[in-house]
Amino acid sequence: MTVINAPANTVVPVEKINETFKQYIDLAVATRGGKVLTLSDEWFAEAKNLLTPTAPISAPGRFVPTGAWYDGWETRRHNPTYDWCVIQLGYAGTIAGFEIDTSYFTGNHSPFVSVEGYKETSANAAAARTHEEWAAVEWVPVLSKVALNPHSRHGFQLETPTADFYTHIRFRMYPDGGVARLRVYGNVHQVVPENKHEIFDLAAAVAGSVVTDLSDAHYGHPSNMLLPGRGHDMSDGWETKRSRAPGHVDYATIKLGQAGHVTDIEIDTAHYMGNPPKAVTIAGFEIGSDVPVILLDQAPVGPHRQHFFKVPADLTEKRLASVKVVMIPDGGIKRVRVWGAAQLPAVQPKNSLIGVRQELPDEHTWNQKKN
Repeated sequence: MTVINAPANTVVPVEKINETFKQYIDLAVATRGGKVLTLSDEWFAEAKNLLTPTAPISAPGRFVPTGAWYDGWETRRHNPTYDWCVIQLGYAGTIAGFEIDTSYFTGNHSPFVSVEGYKETSANAAAARTHEEWAAVEWVPVLSKVALNPHSRHGFQLETPTADFYTHIRFRMYPDGGVARLRVYGNVHQVVPENKHEIFDLAAAVAGSVVTDLSDAHYGHPSNMLLPGRGHDMSDGWETKRSRAPGHVDYATIKLGQAGHVTDIEIDTAHYMGNPPKAVTIAGFEIGSDVPVILLDQAPVGPHRQHFFKVPADLTEKRLASVKVVMIPDGGIKRVRVWGAAQLPAVQPKNSLIGVRQELPDEHTWNQKKN
């Protein structure tokens, strides 16, 4: 059996973690569909907490039947080997690095951890696999055994991103203990139509799109705008601070996974009932150009609903590589859909969601006065 070594990695100083991984997305976070499939133990705190999108919190004095409450994954003491869990990534992708956070684990953190990857080719096989079968698959080392400190953020950047993409990872803690959060940074393995003329959401995370620049993410990161569906509350959209300065705007730049010709735009303000922006501008940029192509110019938007816009035909002719979403002056947006095709003429597929209103249960009643 061939022995495969994990790629070399570099420790990232805590103050540089955000900057180092800003061009990547967290493939494992729960809001993108990441989930724990099986594990060795979670006696003190559940492994699913590793994938919580928000930073870990502390609750001194709070106890549960197994002991003090911790916002992370914590196992029993005295393991002779290691504890492990299998995580299905929300999006399959190549891996560039990790953030491993032991915040508030001061006397019970795991002193060492490692990560392995696996590429599943059958969703049915993954769903049917038992705990023992997951333990026996041919895991590929991705992050070698590294040391952790208590109550600290740790960044580890691979020398080069993995050549192959992975659908699952196995996270090991040696020999036991606790970790608050695990971030798996990488690039999405693109899922785009084979037909270059077929219209799809160019800005979708699954198409490989990423947020590369932003003005503010005080209440929610703009990468949430690239997720599927309409979300479940204000925690999974982009929301900025209240602005006070005249003329203020907030913005986020999205690098499209594939350059294309934009035909339609959707702005969804679901769950932002008292805090949507007044208006939205969207500018596109052709490859190698910093001259904006204004696709949407200060279009008014309202609360808690989808807004559909048709892009003029002459602008569809432009082949855009990125878009800049501008909120006027601030507020929250749940999703942005940038519908288009890699090549013209653009063809709308059957069962397309372009212009389709997917109403939420309270869409027509949320603003009614209560007795």
